[in-house]
Amino acid sequence: MERLPELVGGALCLDVANSVDGRVLEVPLDYLATYADLVDWAMRAGGVSAAEAGELLTRADADPEAARDELIRARTLRESVFALFYGHATDGVADAGHVAAVQEAYTDALRHGRLAPGAAGLRWTWEPDLRLPRWLVAQSAIELATSASLGRVKACASQDGCQYLFVDTSKNGSRRWCSMTDCGNQAKSKRLTARRRADRTGAR
Repeated sequence: MERLPELVGGALCLDVANSVDGRVLEVPLDYLATYADLVDWAMRAGGVSAAEAGELLTRADADPEAARDELIRARTLRESVFALFYGHATDGVADAGHVAAVQEAYTDALRHGRLAPGAAGLRWTWEPDLRLPRWLVAQSAIELATSASLGRVKACASQDGCQYLFVDTSKNGSRRWCSMTDCGNQAKSKRLTARRRADRTGAR
C-alpha cells in the first residue's frame, strides 16, 4: 500500500489543498483519485468521523455516478482553495476568481446546515450528503481566510517545488518547511553537501 503523506496543513482546507503532490511537475500526483480517497483524506484530516465516513461510502456505493461527479466538484474547489491561500502566502493577494469560487461553495454549504440540540447546547450539523466533505472544506477555508491565522499561512520553502501549505504556529513565526522530517531535512542535507563540496574545493 502506498504511504500517504503527513498532513501538515493545520487546517482542514489546507490539508485537502495539499492532496496534490508535485504541482510543479508535468504530471502531479493526485491522492484524490476516487470518492473513497476524498472521504478517507477528510477523515484523516479530522473533518469527518469514522461513522460519517462509513455513511458517505455507503451512499457512494449506492450512487457511484453521483459520487464521481462530486469528486470532480471537490477537486475543483480544492484548486480554488489552494490558489487562494498560496496566492496570499506568496504574493499577499489571491485571485478574485478563486476567492469567489470558495465563497460560492461556502454559500451553498450554508443552505444545507442547521442548528440542532447537542450535549452542550446547540451545534451546527449538516445534511447527510455526498457533498459533506466539500461543504466542510469550504467552511474551513472561510474560517481560516477571515481569521488572524491568515497571516500565518505559508507555502513550503523547499526549492524542489513542494508548495504544501501550512499554518505557522511557531512562537516567532519562523517556520519555513511543511515538515522538518521531509523537506526540512532535505534542505539541510543539500546545504551540508554544498558546504562540504565547497570546503573540499577550497582545500585544493
